[in-house]
Amino acid sequence: MKDLKGKLAIPFKRCDSNGRTILLDSYKGNWLLMVFHRHLG
Repeated sequence: MKDLKGKLAIPFKRCDSNGRTILLDSYKGNWLLMVFHRHLG
């Protein structure tokens, strides 16, 4: 796996669990914890 430490994240938009659109840019200048998991269904 590449070492991506210190690299900028690729801009994206996703829907949250309530259907609202979330943009990565909305968190610019703030800490953001993103958790990725495999959907088992």
